[in-house]
Amino acid sequence: MDVCEQRYDTEQNEIPKSVFLVFEYHEFDLTGILGTREVRLTQDHIKSWAMQLLQGVHYMHVNKIIHRDLKASNILIGRNGELKIADWGLARSWNKNMKKLTNPVITLWYRPPELLLGCKKYSPKIDMWSVGCIIAEMFRRTGLLTGCTDENQIGLIFKTLGRPNLSEWPDISQVCPLWRKYELKSNEQNHNSSLRCALKSNLPNPSWMTENAICLIQKLLTYNPEKRWSAKQASLADYFFESPVLKPANELYMKLGVNNAHEWTLPKNQNVRQRRMNGQKMHDGSTSKPVPPTGKPIPKN
Repeated sequence: MDVCEQRYDTEQNEIPKSVFLVFEYHEFDLTGILGTREVRLTQDHIKSWAMQLLQGVHYMHVNKIIHRDLKASNILIGRNGELKIADWGLARSWNKNMKKLTNPVITLWYRPPELLLGCKKYSPKIDMWSVGCIIAEMFRRTGLLTGCTDENQIGLIFKTLGRPNLSEWPDISQVCPLWRKYELKSNEQNHNSSLRCALKSNLPNPSWMTENAICLIQKLLTYNPEKRWSAKQASLADYFFESPVLKPANELYMKLGVNNAHEWTLPKNQNVRQRRMNGQKMHDGSTSKPVPPTGKPIPKN
């Protein structure tokens, strides 16, 4: 890593107008890997990268940092198999006494229901919902919950998981001000969760989605943040102890069939990429058009 400053007059002791952080280059990001047909993935890659992601998120959370924009394109992979979490523009320090945090954070496909329901007092568990979506995406090689607007996204979540109820999320009305808009009326019937079916459908390699893998994702995609698994709990899931044996990064076979693969190298007319970009929300509540990574606003809290 290095730091570069814009040239300025040292004699006048001016403050630099621009400061640039220079990071190491990574040959892949996860969106590029999953969206490139030539890339040959194995169970070893999915299991190792899922564990590395959980270890990184755990380290972040024990140090009281929430990322607030975990998604596949922000997960970088080096040719040595190591995974690194990138794009910390929306990250912030956190403590349990914070009562009013920025709500429209996290790219739409990875945004947890509490944020979609207007919650402003949230915890690091918002990142764990995103992790569950990313792990599911690795198995599917495409997104799991791929809405295009806030309304569409929460509707898709309800359709897939059923609507939350007070027995599983007792304080939903207190923490989620928009819940009253979606609360079941007396004459309405809730749908049972079809998450298991969704996780087992449209898979390139169905046998890789084991019962333990399904359990891991279900525990991460839990409505009530208090009951949603932490990164530490998830890293102890049975999935990581079943065959094939979990491999460290340096034992992964990294001849993936291409020299590099990133989100921006995918075909521009690819529907998945376009929907992903269209689904990103700006922090004033409006839906943004595709913008360069440097164009992302940073919330005040």
